[in-house]
Amino acid sequence: MQKIFTLVITCLLFSTIIRAQADNTSRQRTTDTIRIKKTFGGSQFFVGEKQLKLKELEKMLQSNEAAYRLVRSSKAPATVATVLGVAGGFMIGWPLGTAIAGGSPNWALAGAGAGLVAISIPFGISSNKKVVKAVNTYNAAAGNSTSCLQYDLKLQLTNNGVGLAYNF
Repeated sequence: MQKIFTLVITCLLFSTIIRAQADNTSRQRTTDTIRIKKTFGGSQFFVGEKQLKLKELEKMLQSNEAAYRLVRSSKAPATVATVLGVAGGFMIGWPLGTAIAGGSPNWALAGAGAGLVAISIPFGISSNKKVVKAVNTYNAAAGNSTSCLQYDLKLQLTNNGVGLAYNF
């Protein structure tokens, strides 16, 4: 009985030490890791719990040349998407406002605006893909991944007696 008690205490101590080491390693990795959260309109980027703006993300990626080039190249399509989207939105909104006010709307203008909005969508998608690729490049080069070190240490009863199982 004393041997089993000693074994259980030893296992618990061993488990605590491994857990503390794994938590410490995981914390070191996640401080530099940029997490990507997919949204309807694109992606959001986080370091820890802090959401990064594009300028903050760009500044963080400066340490990795390949990632920095990708995030810089994403700005041109993002600008095109924004200009086309805003112009298209205005061209849609003007006739709608006229219709709501009781006037005679120019639906051809709204149709052209819808066309501009449709054209802006691929530019926005392209920009978002480049930023996501830049973040993945940065995380891969830094040796970071979104997965954490996972392990399982169990004290098990087997046919032959008591055993310690460590899975990683």
